[in-house]
Amino acid sequence: MSRQSIKFAALLIATTLLTSACGIGFNAGTNQQKASGNGRSADVGSIQVRGALIVMDPAKPGLGTFTGTIINTAVEPDEFLGLAIDPVAGDAQPANKVLKTQEPAQYGLPGQLSLPLHLTSDVKAGALINVQLNFQNNEAIPMRLLVENNDGIYSDIVVGNLDGEHIPFR
Repeated sequence: MSRQSIKFAALLIATTLLTSACGIGFNAGTNQQKASGNGRSADVGSIQVRGALIVMDPAKPGLGTFTGTIINTAVEPDEFLGLAIDPVAGDAQPANKVLKTQEPAQYGLPGQLSLPLHLTSDVKAGALINVQLNFQNNEAIPMRLLVENNDGIYSDIVVGNLDGEHIPFR
């Protein structure tokens, strides 16, 4: 093999390593996976929020519900006071749910807690709404939540009216 062929092969190998994730090592994007799905997650202070999104019923504009899980990791109980929604998008009822330590508070599915929302007619599936989750002891958690229709994978989500009555739409 000629010297030129050896130099070319070495250059080719070096280029391959530099342009692939192997050259990045532990900082490669494939080593930094995040949860998949439409729900958003956040960790602020002792509170963890998982799979948070807003589900609405397209047949009844203006009706929606908060969906997700809230976990208090502190040694003392906290209280989830509710959501503050961007006034352009709507408003929510107070939650006033005591969050025991290490016990998930789950919202949305049948048999879980319900947090009904009133959404403006401008809110459509696919929109992102600015909300703030408020707590008694933990700092507020600002999030930008996706709005989805209650069909497909979200067909089991319980959308309630503002009187607190659970109405499963299918």
